Amino acid sequence: MKAAILEFSPSNNTNRVGELLKTKLEQNNITVQLVNITGNKDYFLTNNKQDFLQKTINKHDILFIGSPVYAHHLQYHVKDLIKNLPRPVNGWSKIAVPFVTYGGINSGIALDEAGKLLQKSGRIVVAGIKVSSSHHMTKAFMKEEYNKDQLEDKLLFTIGELVKRISLADLASLKDNSKYLKYQDLMIYLKADLIFREKIWHKKMYPKIAINDNQCIKCGKCVKVCPVCHLEQNKDKSIIRNMNSECIHCFNCIFECSQKAITPVGNLERAEKFMKSMIKKGKEVPDTCLYPKL
Repeated sequence: MKAAILEFSPSNNTNRVGELLKTKLEQNNITVQLVNITGNKDYFLTNNKQDFLQKTINKHDILFIGSPVYAHHLQYHVKDLIKNLPRPVNGWSKIAVPFVTYGGINSGIALDEAGKLLQKSGRIVVAGIKVSSSHHMTKAFMKEEYNKDQLEDKLLFTIGELVKRISLADLASLKDNSKYLKYQDLMIYLKADLIFREKIWHKKMYPKIAINDNQCIKCGKCVKVCPVCHLEQNKDKSIIRNMNSECIHCFNCIFECSQKAITPVGNLERAEKFMKSMIKKGKEVPDTCLYPKL
């Protein structure tokens, strides 16, 4: 059996899950190709993403798609990624499994969105995983990153159960289980659709980044950690913005810059207050889970 793992991981949480999944699959004699599109110029700066995928992804029997949760939703670049997947013929599998990582507060409707998009692409969604991870952005507002240092025992067990189901199954006989990815109640769907509108939040509510050219030492570290290739260096090594790829406000560049030449701009007090109010509501239960449930 051959598997392909296709992921987008701005904070490395999703990649951590992808790597653990790859290891477990290989331990069960399944050949694995892991492709992480994070920061990949060939992907983000092309107008023909399907051609990139055709040339990059090897023939496989099962496809895993990994994404972070942004504002209750599947990160919109991963939505576009799934929409650009070639149809499941000529070496592209009909069997798919999405997995999402979230900052421990609420996984929203991301896994359900992934399942529906994969199903719409002609695929059979046999399972899905949500994983409670550190909340990367909270480093900008809090003394330490929220929900960090997650124990891997539950995650390893959950991945192990998923791989066991797959390795023991006849792929041709597997049925679609995408309905089980709709695990949230109606209120969460209403919040996701009416309040947490990710692209609008990016444009109007999330703090922006400001670059101070006088403090910048032109080391290029911020360019290397930008997951969507929004930051570039020109001929004299100054940092410029590629407007063909919008900033997703992950703050990787802010955290990486030792000179503090990149800073967040916006109503940071409101952002901190909102984040703390979300945290006060408590963590989602169950936090890490395989669907359909064990």
